[in-house]
Amino acid sequence: MTTAATPADDDSSGDGTDGTDGTDGTDGTDSTAPPAPTSIAAAIERALPAVVTVFADAPEERDADGRISQQRSLGSGVVIDDAGHVVTNFHVIDGAVEVSVLLSTGELRSAVVVSDESPYSDLAVLRITPEGLRSVRFGDSASLRLGQPVAVIAGSGFTQGNSVKVGVVSGIDRQWPRNGAILEDLVQTDAATNQGDSGGALLNAAGELIGLVTTVVRETPTGLAVEGVAFAQSSNSLRPIIEDIITLGVHPRPRLGIERPFRQHIELTPQLAAAQGFPLELGALVIALEPGSAAEAAGVQPGDVVVAVNAVAVDLARPFVNLLKALGPGDLAELTVIRGSQQLVIPVAPRLE
Repeated sequence: MTTAATPADDDSSGDGTDGTDGTDGTDGTDSTAPPAPTSIAAAIERALPAVVTVFADAPEERDADGRISQQRSLGSGVVIDDAGHVVTNFHVIDGAVEVSVLLSTGELRSAVVVSDESPYSDLAVLRITPEGLRSVRFGDSASLRLGQPVAVIAGSGFTQGNSVKVGVVSGIDRQWPRNGAILEDLVQTDAATNQGDSGGALLNAAGELIGLVTTVVRETPTGLAVEGVAFAQSSNSLRPIIEDIITLGVHPRPRLGIERPFRQHIELTPQLAAAQGFPLELGALVIALEPGSAAEAAGVQPGDVVVAVNAVAVDLARPFVNLLKALGPGDLAELTVIRGSQQLVIPVAPRLE
């Protein structure tokens, strides 16, 4: 795996642009800022070098015949500054023991995971050696309007160059259930997206990052097939998180030690409850506690079903993760728990990590 730097073509600014905006700086504007692209094609050309392919290698496994194999997943990522920070989706690098990044030039670089935001958002921040990188600027996702043209740039997989799709903003402030939580403040687009595009850049016509592609919708929650629906986490929802991770190493969130879906708890649904014979149809079934966690110290046990947080019921519209996400610094999480035939209220003081 090479870590040699690739020299920048003609831009050392780190934002993937060049030129000036024609201002003299006397009115508070940046006289070195580049002119905004005048078309989606120009925006794509500027941003293409800043989008990368992310490879995530799982731990090696030995099968019954003694053969060793290792699974590799791939997604996309976006270089956001000249320090080598790359944003991608958490689900792209989830469980990886080694992460690497393929630049649009074809160069492969080793990556370090700085931090992730799971399960509160589908975000991870990586860092690679910064030499020769191009980056994109953040845009204001609150300024998006329905029908506005946008582009999705994603990594290419195992070949040099990136893929491009063009569409429009077809929805704003959307919500969508994913992996035991409801993702919020999503930008919906009809730009065609495919497997491997997760973590790709959603750009406006100025070439600014206004979303991070997170999911493609193939069917509704009721099973109806749909086409032309993809969601991106909005830039405004992610930017403060990313800034904290870069500055502090983490974006503080309430950590109880039972907040991770499918690892520490399972969201019950009427269908799952019926299939498993649970007497409760809704709630968060605790399956494991992080050793030394706040929940363990408070007395939460595997098998407990959390049915409310601070008297707000856990249900399909308000999963356990989203109720925890709403807690502010210093807030106590009073968990209403069903344990066998008992109902308990267990106060937990979350740790902000």
